[in-house]
Amino acid sequence: MEEIFIDNVSPDTITHDYLSQFYKNDTMEISFLFKSDFNNAKYLRDDLMIILDIMWLDSIWKNRFVLIIDELNNNAIEYGSNENAINVFKFIGKKQEDGVYLNIEVEDEGNGKNAKKSMEMENLRHEKVEKWFENYHSIRGRGLFLIITKLVDELYFKDSQKWGLIVGVKKTIKIEKD
Repeated sequence: MEEIFIDNVSPDTITHDYLSQFYKNDTMEISFLFKSDFNNAKYLRDDLMIILDIMWLDSIWKNRFVLIIDELNNNAIEYGSNENAINVFKFIGKKQEDGVYLNIEVEDEGNGKNAKKSMEMENLRHEKVEKWFENYHSIRGRGLFLIITKLVDELYFKDSQKWGLIVGVKKTIKIEKD
């Protein structure tokens, strides 16, 4: 899997042509390492838009995945990692005969003031699902469970080897044949 540390490259370097070189045999696997800083959110969104363009996704799905990566990234920065810790955004995309399979993960370092482990996240998911969201009146804390779960096939949590949390989503987007 190709790794790019976005703090070490000029944003002008990561272009459609540059990222296209990593799209091989109808598959793209790439990781972006980035400092836990909200200023990097724009670069992750821009890079994801280019990747999804390479994968031939329409603008509706591109925008949905930008929303998803924002939510995953913001949670990693706000809760899971101290300032300037190194987070990881992993993208795996595979074009298949009847659609496109996507797997996106964001991994934090687990050293943030409100860092959680995968079991805590599963418990939190269970608690929020039991409230049926309609009765959940807080503006904060809705995105991951309410928005993302409606857009993807699977939302999952794993503990990373470096003590952090990996939050991932999987989605297969069917492509209608003419």
